[in-house]
Amino acid sequence: MELSDKVVLVRVDFNVPMGNGIIMDDARIRVPVATVRDLQNRGAKVVLISHLGKTSDQTEVESLRQLIPHIEKIYKSSVLFIENYLSENTRSLIKKAPQNSLILFENLRFHPQEESCDLAFAEKLASLGDFFVNEAFSVSHRKHASVFGIPQFLPSDLGENFKKEIKNIERFFNYSSGKRMAIIGGSKLLTKIKLLKRLVTKVDKLALGGGIAGAFLSYFKNDISEVFDFGEYEADVKEVTENAKKFGCELIVPTDFSALISTKSEHAIMRSEDSNTMVFDIGPDSVKLLEDHILTSDMVLWNGPVGLFERSPFEFGTKAIAEFIAERTQNHQLISIIGGGDTGFAMKKFGVADKMTCISTAGGAFLNYVENEDCPALEAIRISHSKFGEL
Repeated sequence: MELSDKVVLVRVDFNVPMGNGIIMDDARIRVPVATVRDLQNRGAKVVLISHLGKTSDQTEVESLRQLIPHIEKIYKSSVLFIENYLSENTRSLIKKAPQNSLILFENLRFHPQEESCDLAFAEKLASLGDFFVNEAFSVSHRKHASVFGIPQFLPSDLGENFKKEIKNIERFFNYSSGKRMAIIGGSKLLTKIKLLKRLVTKVDKLALGGGIAGAFLSYFKNDISEVFDFGEYEADVKEVTENAKKFGCELIVPTDFSALISTKSEHAIMRSEDSNTMVFDIGPDSVKLLEDHILTSDMVLWNGPVGLFERSPFEFGTKAIAEFIAERTQNHQLISIIGGGDTGFAMKKFGVADKMTCISTAGGAFLNYVENEDCPALEAIRISHSKFGEL
């Protein structure tokens, strides 16, 4: 498509972790580079729209201005920053900008209409562009104005990385010529129960770690005290367990653990029948168990660390499994799909992020798509295609 002097609004997710004004991880800023450069090479003026800061606390919403030096360095392009993009002269500023310009609007969440998906706000934003591209898979599960509203007023499509994220997830579920294994960790069963219910009907092996594993051990009457009170989730755990049998999914739970045994931060490896201690990681026998199952799998989807990987010595389980998966991926013996913010961060910490088949920059959006195979962002693109046709 010829885009000379056309204005393309690109929804990106520059909500990067910050510490004392310093970007701690710039992965999300790098995600849309290929899409943006392609649009610029075709003569478009690219307007980046994003948020920065927590959804629930407006006091923690920050200016995107502080990211400009980093954006300019990565994109090798000067940035025209427009603070009050709802003002009458915004269209004039964009029109005066040279072809191939890179323009950045101020934080979308400075306006409450963004999160409430106010369609008048979305239409105002849409009026500033000719086309819309969503290159923010990590916010695709949010029904916000910039995600769900804008495509209703402009010809729209998905960015290349967004398409890649979806393709990798669908690749896992549509894979029919080999064994699929999912590893699900994390401390809260509440956030993963819907995911487990879907996976257990789709995969050959489902391995559990963290507090989630504790819930199942409790259900199996293999209780390690203090790990998890599964009471309110008993029906959910029962459903997953029974469906595992029904659909031929092998349920894999830890057999030993690394536990804190004193206030002096001493730790010991314990068996599942031990008690009166606090468990923070899986033990070496459990790591070997998971590795044996990975050896007989062709694809692995991993979401959620299997222990408190941020704290030594409880990084052992997550690190060992990460390195094992990375080695098999590099040897072309495994397809590895890593999803979730904490899991991706762990891969970077252990130096294996570039050795996996795919690492998603999304957390909630990754889970949402795995659970539902759809999201508000895709629904909005379908609406746009029905109104304006496909790009």
